[in-house]
Amino acid sequence: MVSSSRPNDPVHPHTTRPDRRPTIVDVARAAGVSTAVVSYALNGRPGVSASTRERVLRVADELGWRPATAARSLRSGPAAAGLVLVHDGRNGARAASALDLVVGAQEALGVDGPTLAVHVAPTVAGAATLMETWWTERRYAAFVVPHARSDDARLAALRRLNAPAVVVGEVPGVSPPGWRHVSLDDAAAFARLGSFLADLGHTRVAMLAGSEELLAPRRRTAALRAALGERGASLRTVAGEGADKAAAAVRPLLSGPDRPTAIVTDDDATAGVVLDVARRLGLSVPWDLSVVAGTDAAACHLTTPSLTAVPFPVRELGLAVGAALLDVLGGDTPARGAPTAPGNGTVAVGNLVVRGSTAPPPS
Repeated sequence: MVSSSRPNDPVHPHTTRPDRRPTIVDVARAAGVSTAVVSYALNGRPGVSASTRERVLRVADELGWRPATAARSLRSGPAAAGLVLVHDGRNGARAASALDLVVGAQEALGVDGPTLAVHVAPTVAGAATLMETWWTERRYAAFVVPHARSDDARLAALRRLNAPAVVVGEVPGVSPPGWRHVSLDDAAAFARLGSFLADLGHTRVAMLAGSEELLAPRRRTAALRAALGERGASLRTVAGEGADKAAAAVRPLLSGPDRPTAIVTDDDATAGVVLDVARRLGLSVPWDLSVVAGTDAAACHLTTPSLTAVPFPVRELGLAVGAALLDVLGGDTPARGAPTAPGNGTVAVGNLVVRGSTAPPPS
């Protein structure tokens, strides 16, 4: 390894603080290349010129970069996968169910099997950077990507690195060979919901969706609209992330002369917001307005009236994620005694849970 510097090399005096371990991002910045190039150079993979590889190795040596201690210990034991949950307020109530998904996945992986480690990042871009760093340091052998988005930096990074992954939700474009995807068949569930509301007599329905960047709300809205349209009913959509924005979106919707007679939300939390706004406007649920939560949860039992909801089998989804991870990591089968689940494909949602928040529209 060459340790002397040359006149044409970029100047990179201490890029990191003395109290912080340098990362591949620091190496990439100092060497003037991308993190993907650093990954290829440090791991001896083809696709990098000899001069670039020499520069990256020299810069890494001068900065004192070393693979993480955790990574070295992981390589001597069972494989590990990383899941980075993006906590930016756009995941709705599903973010709260991430623990249930991880529990289900670990049940399929088994006590002595691969480990699924959970981390939190404030942004999608931040999650992508963490994945790049950890892949280069060989900390994880695969990644789980929950709540896929239309323009997802995490998926883009994993494509560049050619890293194995399990994507929870549909994958935009063609999936690389080392990827698996597991998703809920919620489109079919929302189609059944549309038929249910039409059978009750509702012709004006509204959908309060979550972030437009998430793929799941788009899929659900499209299925609901198609089912209602086949029965001569219309669907109006509004977006509202979080309680305040949801209330601001619903209030004018319910105050107008042509208000909907039923509102479907993307999760249980915003369904509770709809109940509160309706009460403040003097509307009685379900006689003046029917409300359906797009995600069933314990909170749906605690409202007055209790909420009709679309099931959210998060444990079964977690089992499917675990089975897919075993496939990606080269395992055989889920842990002994764990319920089987598909390693790649969809998980059935089940029938609508009908409670007290739905009824025929007012005459």
